[in-house]
Amino acid sequence: MSDVVSRAAPVSLRRRGDPGFWDGLEDHSHASLFSSRPWIETIAGTYGFSVSAVTCAARSSPAAVLFAVVSDLRGERVISFPFSDYCDPLVEDAETWDRLVEVLLDMRRPLTLRCLRNNLPAVDSRFAVVGRAAWHGVDLSGSETDLWAGLPAEARSNVRRAQRGGLSVRVTQSLDDLRRYYDLHLHVRKYRFRLLAQPWELFEHLHAAFAPSDRLFLLLAERDGRCVAGDLMLAWRDTLYGKFAGAVDCKLFPSDLMSWEAIRLARRLGLAWLDWGASDRDQPGLVAFKRKYATQERELLRLRWEPPGYTDARAKLGERLLGHITELLTDPSVPDAITRRGGESLYGQFC
Repeated sequence: MSDVVSRAAPVSLRRRGDPGFWDGLEDHSHASLFSSRPWIETIAGTYGFSVSAVTCAARSSPAAVLFAVVSDLRGERVISFPFSDYCDPLVEDAETWDRLVEVLLDMRRPLTLRCLRNNLPAVDSRFAVVGRAAWHGVDLSGSETDLWAGLPAEARSNVRRAQRGGLSVRVTQSLDDLRRYYDLHLHVRKYRFRLLAQPWELFEHLHAAFAPSDRLFLLLAERDGRCVAGDLMLAWRDTLYGKFAGAVDCKLFPSDLMSWEAIRLARRLGLAWLDWGASDRDQPGLVAFKRKYATQERELLRLRWEPPGYTDARAKLGERLLGHITELLTDPSVPDAITRRGGESLYGQFC
């Protein structure tokens, strides 16, 4: 029986903290890590976002759209959900989607959605596609032998080169190891990409939310006791999600070795999928790398609606200002401690 919502079922606007706010939301067919309670509450707690949902009762689980209302340097907007690779509306049919989204449109603020599996917003003519990304995943149903054999020859060769070069991958859940990785993360963001890093508080909160239930795994590629790369992964339901990764010495092929070890880890955990996350189309090197290890590729859409005639002078001015400040703070001449504090102060503005 399909999960159809009765036309008489009331639509309600609920806020985190309301009794039963999370009831049924995490069990929806479109649910993912990015609509889970620990992820949403970690993001909200780190950056000070509100958490709300417009919901409607259904036979087996409620239909819902999770969102945050944001007001900052870049203006006022509604996002589902900030700093998430995707956060599909938890809706099965077009009629219910229309009823729920009308509540959000009535807020008269720009509305942004990130969708991977739910096509209802993409075929809604009120929304424009403003961004496209590639999503990659690994179907773990095959044996380890089959998965290894299915890798391109280049990938298998790079994994062997890393091993011959003395690299090994250690899986840890230690907060001290996470601090070591964070230092590497800061270095890569600043010196390779000229970007500010997420605040340490985010990683600390993720550890508190996921590590006690064995849902956080940090893969560290090491050689002679030196960490040259890391990959922070989170497990939710039947999937292992790769969230933050970086390397300071690519000549040793640490990312290839970590990718293969992540596949092996996910199989040991008895999971069905490994989610490599989103890669912007203007990152062809990253897309090509993930394709070596993925068994599936999909398109991830960023969709936007704006009220007719809407203007907010802060948006463009704020974007230019943040870009200029980022350029200044990530200059190699700026002390790393100042760059780090800049990210702690400003990163929440980039959603």
